[in-house]
Amino acid sequence: MKQLSDEELVLKAQAGSHPCFEELVCRYSRRLFHFLRPRMSTDQDTEDLVQETFLKIYRYIDRFDQRYKFSTWLYTTASRLVISYYRKQREKEPVFETASSAAGPQEQMLKDESHQNLWQAARALQKNQYQALWLRYMEDMPVEEIARVLKRTRLHVRVLLHRARSNLVKGMGQPALSEEGSVAPVEENLSFLS
Repeated sequence: MKQLSDEELVLKAQAGSHPCFEELVCRYSRRLFHFLRPRMSTDQDTEDLVQETFLKIYRYIDRFDQRYKFSTWLYTTASRLVISYYRKQREKEPVFETASSAAGPQEQMLKDESHQNLWQAARALQKNQYQALWLRYMEDMPVEEIARVLKRTRLHVRVLLHRARSNLVKGMGQPALSEEGSVAPVEENLSFLS
């Protein structure tokens, strides 16, 4: 089953193969978690949304359009569920909000670690910049598919990627993300910004 493409697994899952759907869940659970985490307030909320995404995909597996990649459908569904989640949260919020507390030790620890880890630093970017980076470098999606997932034009996605890389260089000082997705010193690899 590991040799099958995502789309082949979806076809078999449409025919009723539960192991094929489980394989898709195994392939994408962790990746989807990292994609959604910057948009959610806690790890638990993120895990819940990952499960909800797969549940929705399972319910509507027969609607999968063969012209597109499975990953595009999955990330689009997850993005829509995030929007729904925050709509529901907004409806539950009281009219008066309390002042937020100062950053605690956990936030400070994450901030310190962000200088050692590129993807931790990327979480500090704007949500759409982080998502564009994640889809491009971790999911290896072409700009056209990222544009579909984020509901943006290809030009807008290219601008998001450029700004995200520039902001990472400014924020990190040393390491930068190359076109291949590897970490390299800024001095050695500024060409990816052009």
